[in-house]
Parts: sequence; C-alpha cells; structure tokens
Amino acid sequence: MAIATGARDDETVRSGIESWLRTHEPELADASVAPLTRPAAGLSSDTCFVTVAGAVGTREFVLRLPPAGAGLFPEYDLRAQVEFQNLLSRSGIPVPTPARYEPDVAWLGVPFMVMPRVDGRVVTTNPAYVRAGWLFDAPPAQQAATMKSFLETLARLHRRTPTPPTRAGLGELGRWSEYLEWAGTGAAIPGYLQRARDWCAANVPDMTGPSVALWGDVQLANCVFSPDGSVAALLDFELAGTGPPEMDLAWFLALHDMTVIANGGDLPGFGDRAEMIATYEQAAGRTVEALHWHEVFALLRSGSIMVRIARLLAAKGVDDSWLTRGNPTEHALTRRIGPTA
Repeated sequence: MAIATGARDDETVRSGIESWLRTHEPELADASVAPLTRPAAGLSSDTCFVTVAGAVGTREFVLRLPPAGAGLFPEYDLRAQVEFQNLLSRSGIPVPTPARYEPDVAWLGVPFMVMPRVDGRVVTTNPAYVRAGWLFDAPPAQQAATMKSFLETLARLHRRTPTPPTRAGLGELGRWSEYLEWAGTGAAIPGYLQRARDWCAANVPDMTGPSVALWGDVQLANCVFSPDGSVAALLDFELAGTGPPEMDLAWFLALHDMTVIANGGDLPGFGDRAEMIATYEQAAGRTVEALHWHEVFALLRSGSIMVRIARLLAAKGVDDSWLTRGNPTEHALTRRIGPTA
C-alpha cells in the first residue's frame, strides 16, 4: 500500500480497469475483473493485483498508479518506467512484459501502467526474509543459489543494457540533496543525514568504470523467484537511471546489511559481504570501485526517503520520533563515517 495523503475507491479502480481491458484486449472483451487485491510490499506507487476471468480463462495483471495525493516523490513518471522495463526485456533481462502505459486519464482519473503478473515467490521485509518465509526455511544450498542468481542477474543487467537517455551518475548527489530538502520540508533534517551529505560531497570518487542502466531499488523483495530460487523477474523501477554500477550494488549491500543487523544475523547460505561482492564481480567481469562511498550515498538516499515517509506519517498523526532516535540508518552511517558531532 502506497504511503500517501489520499486514498482511492477500489471499486472505481476495478470498474475502470475492467473497461480498459475490455477495450484494449480483444480476447478479454467479455472479461470481468474480481475485487482488487494489493501486495504487502511497496510504499511508493499505488499497486493493485487484477484478476480477470473471461472466455479465455483467468489472467492476472499488475496495475500501477501514482499515489493518491502527495507521495514519496515529487512526481511519478510511469511512462519512463514502462520504457525502461521494456528496454530491459529487449535486452534479455527477466521483467514482467509487455508493460503498457496509458496516458488517458479518462479511464482511472490518472495515467497508469499495466503488466502481466509473473508467477513465482517473493520474500517479505516484515517479517524480514532473514527471519521467516520460504527462503529462511530453504536449505543453505538453495539460499546460496538464490543469492547467486540475484547478483548474477544484476550484473547481467549492467552488462547487457545500453545506457538509456536519463540522468547521469555522480550528478545524482545534487539531485538527492534537493530531494532531502524537499522531503524534510516543515521540520529539521536529521543531523546524521546532513553529515552524510557533506561527507559525500567532500569525497566524490574519480570513477574509471562504465556508466550503465541502473535498476535503482535493488532488493531481494523487488524480485519474483522461481521454485528453484532463481530470479523469474525484477520489479519496481521508480529509481531507475544511469550511472556507475556500484550505485546499484551498494544500495543492495547497504540495505541488506541493515536488515541483517536489525534481525541478529544473515541466512547461512548467503555468504558474507566479500563473497557477495566476488560473485557480482565475476559475473560483471570487472572489479568494483569506491564501494564505500557508494554505500554511504545509498544510505543517504534511503535515509532521505525515510524522512519523507516520516513526514507523511506525521501528517496522519503517527509519531515520527523514530526518525531521530535509534534509527538504523543513523547507526549504519556511524559505522561508515563516524558519529554526528
């Protein structure tokens, strides 16, 4: 469920997407759409599972809309997400395909995207996948195979995808600094994020590697897995862009590290950080650079999003003191660049 200042009526959305499918999918001209359901994960876009029954049998789609009201980001470019996702598909990267963009607001009141729902299993963040679920219950050999498939798929994305015409890599620091200011509107920005921003600006590395297409939100929870644990599809491209591949790898490593620390340990089959990096490097065919800087930058970005989440929750009357007391991002940054003065 998206965190936003508003909400939509599910029956209105159900009726609208039913009409759209009947119009745009000839084999679904007689189709009926069941009551919508929503995934447990996902805080940004308004995402619905759409089950359609008709003469051709039952089909399942995923519908994504911008959040109702103010959300995590100033704008939502669903067209760019669809184009990026289809680019990945043409490059042999497993994603839900075809993804379709509908700009006409007559159907649902806003533009939206539709894609097939991929069969498979997903991991959860609450409870964390390192403490419960099918991957936790799997033998270490399958856990290892899942992590290997995940990292190899990420490396294949970086190797196979041509650079799309989007924003450039290390210039992202300025964009995320602006985002942090926007996210923190109405309250003070936490000191540990100000320190991280200053540290990143003072220590920007000289990169010699390639600029590649970036997935953006690289997490195990943003994958669909096959029964054998291999990656069936990558999901969620709201943070996609271009830049050093280290931006993607560091995002995963930094967020996974926080998950492990918060839950008291990792899955035995995953191996340690060095093994994860080695698996990625072997698949990518290159040695990563400046990973420490990119992990600090990843924490700055994810922490900035948490600031926005806190502001949206505060607007709903939810206590946001967790943002400045005992926040795992603060602890993760302290381990990497020291405490806030």
